[in-house]
Formats: sequence, structure tokens, C-alpha cells
Amino acid sequence: MLRAGDQSAMLLLYDEHYTGLLNYGIKLTGNRELSAECITQVLIDLWDKRKVLPEVTNVRAYLLTCIRRKVMAELKAGRMREQRHQDFEAGREQSEAAYEQFIIAAQSDKVLKQRLGNALKQLSPRQLELLRLRYFEDKDYDEIAAICHITKRTAYNSIHDAIKILRTELYAGGDENQSLYSIPVLVILLLTMQ
Repeated sequence: MLRAGDQSAMLLLYDEHYTGLLNYGIKLTGNRELSAECITQVLIDLWDKRKVLPEVTNVRAYLLTCIRRKVMAELKAGRMREQRHQDFEAGREQSEAAYEQFIIAAQSDKVLKQRLGNALKQLSPRQLELLRLRYFEDKDYDEIAAICHITKRTAYNSIHDAIKILRTELYAGGDENQSLYSIPVLVILLLTMQ
């Protein structure tokens, strides 16, 4: 009857099997909320796929199998999300440490200071203002255009040109630390030198 689109069949399925499925899900996960979410999702999937469902003789066994698969998939997805989160955090901490080391080194490195100073001299006051708005104040291009009374395209092009100048000036020396020269870090260093 469910395969024919009978809503009362779905309600009957829910009424007869929900408690047993919930208990089974809790045994698998130890988590009542996750189990309830999985049951709900399985029932929604059954309804959505009702036209292609196989003919089932043991409904309870079929539902238990569906719940077990759904719970296991959710647990695996949760572990993968947790692993990606841990990997991201580890990478972020390494990046932050590298940038901090770069900034400390830059403050004491005379050659880099000279390059930064030369790069700063290559930029117009307008470019410096636009870089400050973009990277210090975290404004988007629409906001920058409104603040400076220019078009969004002009703001984008001016910032792009300024970044090209910075890269050309700073990478000209073949510095082994150039992989650390992210644009936000460079702008911070440049603007704090003013």
C-alpha cells in the first residue's frame, strides 16, 4: 500500500515500528536524538522512493536494515567531519604560527624592511587607502566603492594593480620566504610601517 502512495500506510508503518526502531537505533549509537533523526530520514526516503521500493515480506527486518545502514552512514559522516575539522584546525594553527614567525622575522630583517619600504613607495595614496579598506577593515568591493565614491570595477582594478606592484617588488629578490607572503600579511606589514 505504501508503494501505491497510501499515506495511511506510512502512518501505520510509523505507529507500529517507531518505538522498536528507536530502541534499536539507541542500542547502535547510544544517542536518542541521532536515532530519531535517522528514523525520520529513513521514513522520508521510503516515501520519496515508494514507487521503486522492492516488495517486502518482513517489514520489521527491512526497516531495521534501513535504520542500521542510515545510522552507520551518519556515524561515518560524523567521524569524517570531525577528522576534517581536526585537520583544518591543525593546518590553521600551523599557518598562524608561520605567519607569526614571518611577521617577527620581517620586523627584524633589514632587507625585507627595505623591500617593504620600496613597495610602499610604489603605491599611490589611493591604492594604500583601498588596501587598508579591503584588508584592515575587511570591506567588500561594493562597500569600498561606496566609501570612495568610485565604481566597484575601479576599486577592484586599483586593488589588483596594487597587489601586482607588491608582488613584483617583494618577489624580485627570490626570497625563500615568499610562500609566506600572503596579501593580507603584506598589507598589514606595509601599512604598519607608515
